[in-house]
Amino acid sequence: MRIIAFFMKYSFSGRIHFIDELTGENHNTKGRFYMEVGILTMHRVLNYGSFMQAYALKRVIESFGHHVTFKDFRRGESHHIGEKAKAPGVLDKVAKIPSIISNIDEFLEKRALRRESNKYYKQICWPLLNVSETPDYDLTADVMVIGSDEVFNYTQNDALGYVPCLFGHNINAPLILSYAASAGYANWDDVIADGMVDEIGAGLKRMKYISVRDENTRLLVEHCTGSSPALALDPTLIYDYDEVMSQQRIIDGDYLLVYAYEGRTESESEVHAVRDFAARHKLKVIAAGGGGAYHAWCDDNIVVSWPFDLLSLFRDAAFVVTDTFHGSIFSMKFTKQFAAFLRGQNEFGSNFNKVHFLLHQFGMESRIINNLSDINDILVTPAPYDTFNKHLLDLRQASLDFLTKALGPERL
Repeated sequence: MRIIAFFMKYSFSGRIHFIDELTGENHNTKGRFYMEVGILTMHRVLNYGSFMQAYALKRVIESFGHHVTFKDFRRGESHHIGEKAKAPGVLDKVAKIPSIISNIDEFLEKRALRRESNKYYKQICWPLLNVSETPDYDLTADVMVIGSDEVFNYTQNDALGYVPCLFGHNINAPLILSYAASAGYANWDDVIADGMVDEIGAGLKRMKYISVRDENTRLLVEHCTGSSPALALDPTLIYDYDEVMSQQRIIDGDYLLVYAYEGRTESESEVHAVRDFAARHKLKVIAAGGGGAYHAWCDDNIVVSWPFDLLSLFRDAAFVVTDTFHGSIFSMKFTKQFAAFLRGQNEFGSNFNKVHFLLHQFGMESRIINNLSDINDILVTPAPYDTFNKHLLDLRQASLDFLTKALGPERL
């Protein structure tokens, strides 16, 4: 197994000219910047999906003529009585030492990949978002947009805890809205059990417009506020990355791309199923997880220095296996033959709510791996992209209509 790092130089400048790739409608707004728009999202998470959604939302909002700045927030206190995602304790770390010693080469490769990956985020991804090393905690703006990503997931005890501003509190802006927000694996039952109904409801009611990206989050918001929010697509599905993607192939030859969180696609049975399929189809197995995700069982682990080269890896893959929300989106965006693992509750947090709804939303339930013996049939059976494109056309228009109503020039 090798770690491959690609170093490519790109220049990118100029004002965005955003054209809907399906309808051809021009959403570019000429003239002055109308408002200072702040975005509260997970833009500092060292993960390609988090970066891609933040970049896409920034560019789409800029297409209305606004000036966009990402705002930061501090980690909150835990308000969740359960342990949906818990950081490993000292004993957990000690228990891993024998395995690390016996696989020292793998451990060192993993550290090297994570070090390189984190460097690229800070040196390349953050400047593309116009984000500095120093956080901006000033929650003042003409408009504050909360989302996308799991901004409504307050049960992340290991990472964030409950962050009041992500629910509309402590923000100094005349207009507050959410765009395609997700509660992730948090749900209405958690809100009740944790005694958070009034706290979350009061914050959400400060928002003039609320849109969410999945049914679980819609129900949570509806129960907390008494009003049903709009459904909107993740920003990566309403933005066209063609102008920043390399047209060159990153990998020569045919390959199966694995895009999965580290530690989740590691069971012997899953590894065997994926590698067996690749061997039968004479494919290399390439991993590109982002955020330093490392899969020792893959032939190569890829680190790209230009983040949009990740999309090129999806575009040119023969097949994709994923267990992530954005991995499923990128697969569909490039009409790939792909298969998706749904994860129940685990130490990393379940992906079921968001990935299951996404695939259901686009008629792609046939991509779900319910049984490992089905991987071959799932991957070789054509995915229903006629259905996907029809839904995408309608849902993209509804998403752009939501943003136009909230941020478009006609609102002034």
